[in-house]
Amino acid sequence: MDKLITCLSELEKLKTVERGLNVGNRKESTAEHSWSCMLIADILIDYIDEPLDRLSVFEYLLYHDLVEVYAGDAKFNNPEELRIKEEKEKAANKKILAIIPNPERYETIIEKYESRESREAQFAKAVDCLDTCIRNLNDEKKNPADGFTEELIRKKYTPHVSKFEFTKQLFETLMKKLKQENKL
Repeated sequence: MDKLITCLSELEKLKTVERGLNVGNRKESTAEHSWSCMLIADILIDYIDEPLDRLSVFEYLLYHDLVEVYAGDAKFNNPEELRIKEEKEKAANKKILAIIPNPERYETIIEKYESRESREAQFAKAVDCLDTCIRNLNDEKKNPADGFTEELIRKKYTPHVSKFEFTKQLFETLMKKLKQENKL
């Protein structure tokens, strides 16, 4: 029980990890981002023209940023954060593997998500990208001065959202709205 309580207490700290995006007058947490991704995936999966395993998508999204409990969030408009991201996330992953009750299952989920070999992993990554666009649309403080340019966002997200026609179309619509609202 003590090991389980330690694990749950540690992983619950994902709620305290701040991301770069705002929710009202505060920063979004990584836990909120993960929840939002799962909600978006649950809604969008019915628009995809092929069968996808919903549970696999949910598992990928539930765990995809868990390393941020120890590594924190790395903003992709910050070259210094990106430079050390992989090293920090590897160290964080080792800490998680040491405390999580079923490390093999967790490791398999993360490896499958990161490899993007399955359509479910590809869809989960597309949703991860779309979530950020939606959050930017809702962020009243978002403006072009934050360094997240249209070019940078397209370079980072297009390879992922383009894997499905529907997510590609939704991404393009979101980008258009972000430009119209002067958030890019």
